[in-house]
Amino acid sequence: MANKGKLIFKTFIPETFDTLQKIKPTDYKWFAKAVEDFKKKEQGTHILKCPGVNSIIKTGWIQKNYQDLKIITNGDGRTFKCIMTYDQINHKYGKLMSNYISDHPPEMFDKFRPMNTNTLKTFIKFQTPWIAYIPDGYKLLQIPVSYSDENTFTAATGFLKGACHLNVPVYWHQLRGEHILKKGTPICQYLLIKDNDIETEISCANDNDYNIFLK
Repeated sequence: MANKGKLIFKTFIPETFDTLQKIKPTDYKWFAKAVEDFKKKEQGTHILKCPGVNSIIKTGWIQKNYQDLKIITNGDGRTFKCIMTYDQINHKYGKLMSNYISDHPPEMFDKFRPMNTNTLKTFIKFQTPWIAYIPDGYKLLQIPVSYSDENTFTAATGFLKGACHLNVPVYWHQLRGEHILKKGTPICQYLLIKDNDIETEISCANDNDYNIFLK
């Protein structure tokens, strides 16, 4: 399907319509605290003055978990159980979507690039109801939510092109215990990148560069 000029997101479950949206600072719990702190301390360095942080938390789209989940790990570093509040496989389009929570076993990745010691060897995979049609000449970069409030998991990174499912494998960092993942928890962030080869130059900086950055 040729798509010349529009990025299109669609969900097979209408009730999840508000779980994929343009990212905004109010998606972060910590941001409100930072604003209040900044009001007391407008002089000097502050996180709200950082151009890198402030631009990335306003750029792209965010996908959120659409139902309450309980993830249970037993300490073996490999396996997990998930208790879901809604079984999407029974939906009209369930054959395509499959179960909301699935996995990639250790043989998929850990076998070749071992996971960190605080990370489950199995990817937990969100098989979401969302699909995307990415315009020709562009790709969609999936990244972890930048400066996320959530530290129990990290979304895997990768490029998506054309017509694609927006499924999200995550690294799970809680090896033993039960964790409730609430509806509305951000899962990952998307950035649209233009396919564009440009000339690159790598060289040493000089006095001219020094004077530019000194200003």
